[in-house]
Amino acid sequence: MNQSLSGIKILDFSGPAGFYCSKLLADLGAEVVIVENPSDELFNNLGPYYNDIKDPNYSLYRWHFHTNKKSVALNISNPKDKETLDSLIKHADVFIDTLTHQEANSLDLSMENVRALNPHIVHTRITGFPDNSEYSGFKYTDMTVLAMSGLMSITGFPEDPPNQMGGEQAYHMASLNAAIGTMISILERELTGTGKDVSVSIQECASMSTLQTANFNYYTWHGINRGRNGLNHPFSDQGPSYDEDRNFPRVLYESKDGWVAHAAHLAPPGAWKNFVKWLSDYDSQQDLDDPKFENHETRNLFQNHINDVMKSHCAKLTKQEIYHSAQKLKILVIPINSVKDLTEDEQLIYRGYFEKVFHKDLNTEITYPGAPYQMKKTPWKIKSPAPKVGENTQQILNEWLNQ
Repeated sequence: MNQSLSGIKILDFSGPAGFYCSKLLADLGAEVVIVENPSDELFNNLGPYYNDIKDPNYSLYRWHFHTNKKSVALNISNPKDKETLDSLIKHADVFIDTLTHQEANSLDLSMENVRALNPHIVHTRITGFPDNSEYSGFKYTDMTVLAMSGLMSITGFPEDPPNQMGGEQAYHMASLNAAIGTMISILERELTGTGKDVSVSIQECASMSTLQTANFNYYTWHGINRGRNGLNHPFSDQGPSYDEDRNFPRVLYESKDGWVAHAAHLAPPGAWKNFVKWLSDYDSQQDLDDPKFENHETRNLFQNHINDVMKSHCAKLTKQEIYHSAQKLKILVIPINSVKDLTEDEQLIYRGYFEKVFHKDLNTEITYPGAPYQMKKTPWKIKSPAPKVGENTQQILNEWLNQ
């Protein structure tokens, strides 16, 4: 099966900040070889584990991020293994790492040294802070970069402290940008014949999300330092209003089996009549069919009352009943899905989003999340589960180095 990156050899010397980058490339057909140190406790103890088997080869984290990859076991503090790594770099099309400036220099893996080993290589480095910065040697985690990027300052409710976003969002943003930069550089090398260095700063990737969400120019023009707005529109009650609908809040309501979100600020003109009709279909409208509520200013004055009516209405129905009945009238009430809900989501199932991957050693199929895109001629595909640590060492040494 021909895939977009078939024939591209990638050596992955990264940590968690780069795992998703190399996964994206592996799932597009590249031959990705991860370099692992079997004695590295940090990378080999990433739970949770399948059936609580506390073995790195049964790490669900590993399973997710290392599909379609191969594993070579090397301890590069050993001169012979470091020599092997250098030889692999010479035969790779792409080298991905997450080394700080100081770490790279101590291992003789600076951008310049890698380029000397292989002038045609695409070298992608993902770090918390770029090599040429004051913070280049600073340690970081996903949370610390989220904090420094400003995203935590705009996440949560005004009365609460700053909040961390769920999942490794900073790492994922950086990996996405790194994968894009890597693929562009591969294409450029095909056109020019020269290798490229791709330097990705996790802080800069996450900061872009902050500045886009908070609107950097809103601060520079109006002096408004946007904070946490909870469920309200990003700019409600924070400076000049561009239109009156911006003060209409987004609110969560509890249903019989969970929660739904009402994005009323995105409602098209005339949506109020549909909203009242929707409530009336369930005899939940109370007094909202009074003509006075057709006036926007009146609705703003009675917003708490409207919320109470909506709260009472949603409590009588399930999330899916609310969602489908509201959508028929083009009302933006959306279920807040749990992980269980996602596995049963009819849209994801219709799109074939979930992939079943056979694990030979378990003699069973495991369900994996799939790709957020589809390409018919060069399809995304999980062809193999994550390798065991060092499983492909001899194979890669034979195929790449003739050893």
